[in-house]
Amino acid sequence: MLALLAGLVLLLHGMALQGLQVTWPTTDAAMRAWQVQLPARASSLPMPSMASESGTSQASKGRSTPSLQAAQPAAPSDMAASTSSLTADPPASKEAAIPDTVPTPLSDALANPAPAPVAAEATPPAAPPSPSTPSPPPSPAAVPPRIYRWPASAKWVFDFVGESKGIRYSADGDMVWKHDGQQYQLRQEVRHLLLGARSQSSSGHLNELGLQPERFGDKFKQEVAAHFERSKGIVSFSANTPSQTLQDGAQDRLSLFVQLASLMQGNPDMRQLGQQIQLQVVSARSAEVWAFAVAKQETLALPIGSLPALKVSRLPLQQYDQTIDMWLSPAHGYMPVRVRIAQSNGDVLEQFLRKVETP
Repeated sequence: MLALLAGLVLLLHGMALQGLQVTWPTTDAAMRAWQVQLPARASSLPMPSMASESGTSQASKGRSTPSLQAAQPAAPSDMAASTSSLTADPPASKEAAIPDTVPTPLSDALANPAPAPVAAEATPPAAPPSPSTPSPPPSPAAVPPRIYRWPASAKWVFDFVGESKGIRYSADGDMVWKHDGQQYQLRQEVRHLLLGARSQSSSGHLNELGLQPERFGDKFKQEVAAHFERSKGIVSFSANTPSQTLQDGAQDRLSLFVQLASLMQGNPDMRQLGQQIQLQVVSARSAEVWAFAVAKQETLALPIGSLPALKVSRLPLQQYDQTIDMWLSPAHGYMPVRVRIAQSNGDVLEQFLRKVETP
């Protein structure tokens, strides 16, 4: 009997050390269910969080080693009760070791996705105001056709006074104007006893646009010239200067005086103070746009006598433009009776009408 008890104690002790993994020495069905259910239930518990790892380890150690008293044989009714209590949920005191917040399983998240954020409804932009139909630009005031009344053929004799590099000098000269109503010739010459003579010439035809120069020559010891090639729309130069575009109404530096006289005589509105005139002016080497303005009425004391005149001045468009003032005489078909030309370097040349002769 003592030997049987000693063997039973040794068997129970070995089972406790092996974590109840051996078969209970009985064939009772309830006892076998209890032997299998205990380790399966322990493995189904969720893993504890790191914050409660030490406390949970001690609790699981206490559950994994049953007391020797629990291993005592029991009656069948008592064994059934033990089996039911083991298969039921563990007590609340044991659940305290499980963390309160358990991550949501991935399957649940997929099965019940969080509602998609609702985008704020964009307010549709306000429709741009429909552009109002632009009103047609006002029609420009009709410009009356210009009338050109060129003066009669004549020879104007002038006294010239000049200053060059601080040295004053005087000279004499004349301007001869001839035309037959269709063609014209214009020539001016300035003569100095020591410096010699310089002459300019202009020739061309006359039409409803006034003077239409065809050639302009400038001679001092040798001549250089500009050619108005109207069929090509250019003005060419003999002095190795590139050709330039020819504008309508272009004049040379000599025909300019007669063109302004013809314009003033034929159009009274052009004589109003402040009236401006713009046209292309061609020299023997270049072509540029000049602008003139009607300045004022003056009475001049000239070698030919006292004459009322209309002063017209060139408006400088660039810093070093020469200035030109001319006084146009109504008594002489608005031909210039005084002219003053000033260069940017200080040189000045003036001419005063002394007499008018038949050419």
